[in-house]
Amino acid sequence: MTGIAAEPGAPRRTGVAAHAGITFVGLMTANVLGYVFYALVSRTVGVEAYGTFSSLVAIVLILSAPAQIAQMVVAKLATDLTFDPDRLAGLVRAIDRVTLTVAAVGGAALIAVSVPLARFLHLADPLLVTFAGLSLCGALALPFLRGVLQGTSRFRAFALSNVAETAAKAIFAPALALAAGVRGAVAGMALGYALAAVYTFVAAVPHRRGTPSTFSLRTVARTSASVAVAVVCINVLLLYDVVLAKRYLDAHTAGLYGAAALAARALYAVLAFVPTVLLPQAAVRAARRERTRWLFLQAFGVAAAIAAAAIGFYALFPEFVVVAVAGRSFASGAPFLVPYVYAIAAAALANVVATYNVARGRMAFVVPLACVLAGEIASIVIRHRGPGDLLQTIVVGHTLALLATATSLGGARPPGPEAELGTATP
Repeated sequence: MTGIAAEPGAPRRTGVAAHAGITFVGLMTANVLGYVFYALVSRTVGVEAYGTFSSLVAIVLILSAPAQIAQMVVAKLATDLTFDPDRLAGLVRAIDRVTLTVAAVGGAALIAVSVPLARFLHLADPLLVTFAGLSLCGALALPFLRGVLQGTSRFRAFALSNVAETAAKAIFAPALALAAGVRGAVAGMALGYALAAVYTFVAAVPHRRGTPSTFSLRTVARTSASVAVAVVCINVLLLYDVVLAKRYLDAHTAGLYGAAALAARALYAVLAFVPTVLLPQAAVRAARRERTRWLFLQAFGVAAAIAAAAIGFYALFPEFVVVAVAGRSFASGAPFLVPYVYAIAAAALANVVATYNVARGRMAFVVPLACVLAGEIASIVIRHRGPGDLLQTIVVGHTLALLATATSLGGARPPGPEAELGTATP
């Protein structure tokens, strides 16, 4: 067994495979538990109430998208500082402070708008939004904490963090839903996020040891704007349509649409291990001015093959998939599944390409991607006569998003900002 180990920190081919395997198994376990969570909740609360639940979940995930920016940035920084324990300790302690602040402010802000948001979503119970705000606290904290584990290649702990989250939600949400309906399901989700955040914080304790040196988050913020826009665009692209479906479609159709979205997003969850492993590996090689193209082609090829297989399976057995995920009462949502899973495949591949570009500091794709997202949302707001209109729009829009991310694959690697991310000083 040989590796590329000319100097400390050089990426090993065998290491990439091991990290990919650990991450894949861990995230797949988390994904299965996640779908157990959704399946149990959907069977507990029913079709119309599930439409409400899925819209609140989508809101939590959309509002936590900025934390996904943090995960990518923190992972990049932690990768650069892996062999400087004092500066890494300074980074981790600074991230702890920011995590607490962001989680508290974000959750409080959502709770503050409980009444008007409930009115917008046609919800009779504003307390549902309050519990969603508590869920948002955990959803915002986890990516910050996981970024440290990802960037230092602690993929076993990273995977266990995801398993802890979905396992806790799968236990508590349906159990509380039996007692309190949708209100209990959302409260159980909040509890699951909280328990996972505690585990993830403890898992990063070794990186807080030593004598931490000062680390400037202000410098990081200045150089991370493009990364922020890219991550927000990908996450909003993946989730926003479920919220608009709740707004524009009748309650029953919105519930069916939410079930189809849930089933299709399984593909995105399966493919999450690819960009998770790709980011630190590509960043290390790019920092050393080593070639990264073959690494990208391998990652993209694996993702594309899995996506193609999933689309074929969903096309052959759409009703089976919807029923398996959400239950027999959601079977009439099967026609939504094939176009939706194609759109999700395009979004997942766009995420792989975007992650590769971020790792190398090539950000020219951000403006085209943002324009595609804005155009797609505007199209649904203007044209939403039924679920067919929404599906046509996301199929075209997500395909254009993939093409937009590909605009940064060529050209020379720009100097400066990406290097500054890893060497920020006061």
